[in-house]
Amino acid sequence: MKKFEFTLSRIRDYKNSMLSKEKNVLAGLRMEQKNIEDRLAQLKINAAKLNNDMHEKISVGLTAGELKIYDFRRNVIRDEVQALNNRSDFLLSSIELQQKRVEKLKQEVSGYDNLEDNQRQAYNEAAAKEQEQIIAEFISQKITREINNV
Repeated sequence: MKKFEFTLSRIRDYKNSMLSKEKNVLAGLRMEQKNIEDRLAQLKINAAKLNNDMHEKISVGLTAGELKIYDFRRNVIRDEVQALNNRSDFLLSSIELQQKRVEKLKQEVSGYDNLEDNQRQAYNEAAAKEQEQIIAEFISQKITREINNV
């Protein structure tokens, strides 16, 4: 009997490479999301420091120009936070879609793996039957020779 060969192995290998690429894309999206979360945390700290500085300066006296500078800096932080929150929302939906793609590819690859297992099992059963048949023929021939020699 010829050696077992899974006929769909090239397709499964291709799907595996696609799965690997999609996992890398998902990891990149998650990393970007984490970077945004880290930047938002840093901006929150910066905003708190800015407010503390402004309140300290107000208590000792602050000019209108200095107040405008603090107000401008606070607005810059607020705008960046808003932009990051918008990007974060977009990334979360992208991550969800990418997770669905990865899950679908995992299921496809798993299906090919199961198919290979089933085909391998059928091959092994056929090979075992063939071996049994060869042994039965050998024994039959041996018994026939022994009977003819008597």
